[in-house]
Amino acid sequence: MSSKTGQQIENDIYGLVKSSPLASLINGGVYKFGMRPKDSTNEDAIVKFVQGYDNQIQTGTVVVNVYVPDFDPYENGVLVRDITRCEEIEIVANEWVKTLTAEKSDYIFKLAQTIYTQEESEINQHFVSVRIRFKLTTF
Repeated sequence: MSSKTGQQIENDIYGLVKSSPLASLINGGVYKFGMRPKDSTNEDAIVKFVQGYDNQIQTGTVVVNVYVPDFDPYENGVLVRDITRCEEIEIVANEWVKTLTAEKSDYIFKLAQTIYTQEESEINQHFVSVRIRFKLTTF
């Protein structure tokens, strides 16, 4: 069996996200971890390799975070989470992960935890967190 490095795995998942309905849904770009423009106010997806185990079958975890800018619904200067948009992204992300099969890549995927939205208060944004477990299937 041929194992892959963390960067190779991140590249593979990045490619899957770039061609996904999730990428079509957001108004920003898809980036590898550390490459998102610093002051972006777009809905951007970030792909990050988190951990890997190089056993007989290579396994690990990747995360896809989709940033959603907060907004001011009452025009009073108070920014809040865009609940409707975050929910829409969570649903599309959940459906996308279900479509990831070994026929589409060298991996078997499954959610590592429930998709949820988390606050990023320093930049007045929230992000939808999609944590995915993978198993490399190539031999």
